Amino acid sequence: MSDVNETALFSFLREQIAQRTRSAPETISEDMTLSDIGLQSIDAVLVCGEVEDRFNVEIDPAEIFEHDSLREFAQSVLSRMAG
Repeated sequence: MSDVNETALFSFLREQIAQRTRSAPETISEDMTLSDIGLQSIDAVLVCGEVEDRFNVEIDPAEIFEHDSLREFAQSVLSRMAG
């Protein structure tokens, strides 16, 4: 799915994370770290699985916590999709 842009991916991630953390999606910004949002390791595995299924890209769930912000994680996913 190479026509996915950062905004679409971020919206998908925000919905998935909001669902897992029982947060309102509008409270999750691109600059937040996932630990600040309250995402737990099991939730990260589930979110990564959803991203993999939706966008046909492989992601190591540990990577989700290696980025300084949700935006950086989204950019990493996009670069994998492009490559």
